[in-house]
Amino acid sequence: MISRIASFHNYQSVSNDLMRQQVKLQDNQDQLATGKRVLTSGDDPVSSIYIQNFRQQDKQLDQYIDSITLARNRQTRAEIAIDDAEQLIDSAKRKSMEMINGSLSDDDRTAHRQDLKGLYDNFMNLVNAKDESGNFLFSGTQSSKQPFYRDSALNVRYAGDSYHRTAQVAPAVEVQTSDPGDQVFMEIKNPFGDYQPEYELQDGSLLLMSQATNTNNADASSYAVNFNVDSNGQTQYELEQNGAIVSSGVFDPQTGIQFGTLSVTFEGEMMDGDRIVLDRQDTFNVFDAFKNGIDLSRESIFNASATAELHQVTEQFSAAFKHLNKARSEVGTRLTTLDRQESMHRDFKLVLNRSLGTMEDLDYSTAVIDMNENLLALQASQQAFSKTKELTLFNYI
Repeated sequence: MISRIASFHNYQSVSNDLMRQQVKLQDNQDQLATGKRVLTSGDDPVSSIYIQNFRQQDKQLDQYIDSITLARNRQTRAEIAIDDAEQLIDSAKRKSMEMINGSLSDDDRTAHRQDLKGLYDNFMNLVNAKDESGNFLFSGTQSSKQPFYRDSALNVRYAGDSYHRTAQVAPAVEVQTSDPGDQVFMEIKNPFGDYQPEYELQDGSLLLMSQATNTNNADASSYAVNFNVDSNGQTQYELEQNGAIVSSGVFDPQTGIQFGTLSVTFEGEMMDGDRIVLDRQDTFNVFDAFKNGIDLSRESIFNASATAELHQVTEQFSAAFKHLNKARSEVGTRLTTLDRQESMHRDFKLVLNRSLGTMEDLDYSTAVIDMNENLLALQASQQAFSKTKELTLFNYI
């Protein structure tokens, strides 16, 4: 039995074959044009899955690097502001020490007071500094709100909050990107221990309190120490607790005054009638140190109490300098962490790109050979079809 093949079926079969050859050739040309071996998931289903995962990881790394850049810019600006604040604090400390000098004239003290005011003004500008985006550096999480306000009496109020911002710079790594201003400038450890002294000294007294500590944190009593010199020339003390005398005796400079959980030591030379009031205070703020220094500069150089309080201001500036130095070190540690994480991300990106290139990039020599083979196959099919389509029985009749 002789089967007959319709001319339409023959043409359709050949046309489909030519189309497949053209598609292969077009794929070869697209690969050569893009330099990529895998253009669609159909080219290599297994490789396309890995390629998609690699690209997602690469985009995630780019987001982390952008986050690191923003965090670094903000922390660098904060580090500069804190460093400048340290220098102003150090200058204020030196001005306060110079004002203790009894040889200064009233005009000299006035000049030092003006200098201290200028330092205070510059310091206020620093604590209200902004980053490159216009956000306040030391307002906690309320970056759009000015953190510190100063009134006409030179008292300062904090308007920010006590929280900090963080930035995720790796899947399991978050870095602090801000510091609340109250912790940086207003919660500085008291250099005198647990109490701040308030001096009521006689003229010529050189008495200073060194330390006053109380291991009982629940003790909120108010204390005061009175010194008297008896007829034998011995220095006697009386310790008051909430206005009542609770301890008295001969003062021993080696041991100071011990009462229960309270321990107080002194230095310098005391006069008959000297009195020191102890107010419980674990921390202080540097703004009060500036204000007190300016106020005390108006007092006479012969005022022993004012001189003692200037010593206190000097110690507070010294403690503030150390506190800011520690804060700047913490910022430096964060910057180091950011640099380390960015370096790790960029190294991982290189590994990802290398792996991506292994699966995705085109081997040009192999691709050119495949294209030439497909081109020859297409041309051969076209020539064969051109010759066979004109063959009919009528050519032999």
